[in-house]
Amino acid sequence: MHYLDIRIFKMGDYSWGIQWQYKPSRELLQFLLAVKENLSKTFVAEIIHTYTEILLKNVEEEGSEKDIKDRFREIINSTHPLLSEKPRIHRIPVCYDPLLGDDIESFLKAKSLTLAQLIEMHTQPLYTVYFMGFLPGFPYLEGLDKRLQIDRKAIPLQKVRRGSVAIGGKQTGIYPQDSPGGWYIIGHTPVTLFDVTRKIPSICNAGDYIKFDVITLQEHQFLVEKALCGNLAPTTEVYEG
Repeated sequence: MHYLDIRIFKMGDYSWGIQWQYKPSRELLQFLLAVKENLSKTFVAEIIHTYTEILLKNVEEEGSEKDIKDRFREIINSTHPLLSEKPRIHRIPVCYDPLLGDDIESFLKAKSLTLAQLIEMHTQPLYTVYFMGFLPGFPYLEGLDKRLQIDRKAIPLQKVRRGSVAIGGKQTGIYPQDSPGGWYIIGHTPVTLFDVTRKIPSICNAGDYIKFDVITLQEHQFLVEKALCGNLAPTTEVYEG
């Protein structure tokens, strides 16, 4: 399928936006990634994407606005989705013990759920990594069970611990470093998502999958101690679906 219903617009000097008029989906994501790759072969620019948009920053422009728009459309019209490589699944161990999930009790009360129900609903989906943002290494994930969706907290915390697994709005995510945050913290993982000292700092790429695996408080402590000897990476496998 070609996603050709788009809007192209200038965003200040030397920046352009391309917006697709479709709902987010894994198929659209594959198309956006292919478009990004093809754009990078033609334009010297910083190119990033969101759920349905691509932003080109600091574009080295040649020609009129119409010429540039026509080149964008030509590239998009000739693009086919990236399907050659099978995506990866990163299995993230998470402890949902209330000692580590600061907001579990308030979350369960607000959603009228038991802890067992929360764990089952949160660990069942295979989440798609759409893009990285907010913080370096923070994966924006799609696939959260609608029964777990909740408005962000009215008063954000000044400091959310690295490795905190949280829910906010229609999304779930993992804080890759200590930072302020307004999502409900429901668990913690000892896995290091992002480290600038690694050759590839982030463990995730857009198009990957994440699967949460429940672990006990004792297993969590064991992995925390193991992580003290070096960055703890998730188990990664190839998606065969």
